[in-house]
Amino acid sequence: MSNHTESSIMSQETRIISSIRAARAALGWSQPVMSKRSGVSLVALARLEAGMASPRLSTLSKLKAAIESAGVRIADDYPPGGYTVTVSEAGVLESAQRMVVGEIEAEDEK
Repeated sequence: MSNHTESSIMSQETRIISSIRAARAALGWSQPVMSKRSGVSLVALARLEAGMASPRLSTLSKLKAAIESAGVRIADDYPPGGYTVTVSEAGVLESAQRMVVGEIEAEDEK
């Protein structure tokens, strides 16, 4: 495998992991919430986001399904070399609800 191909693969892997993290943040999901929603173990998700493991296709499929069911779409390599995260109205509402619930829980802990 040439260096160009190897660097392209790393670039794509980095893009995919970054887009998953961005989608999770757009929804206001913590790693435990993402793990529960996707069926991917918390350890696997944390290792993936930390760049300590390469993603399996089955793991990416589960994460993508959870993200899309919450109203977020990821367009990989759009623009070329990047990605675009699009949040639907349902996704915005979910994120807003998570923020309100988080604020209420924080107040209850005081």
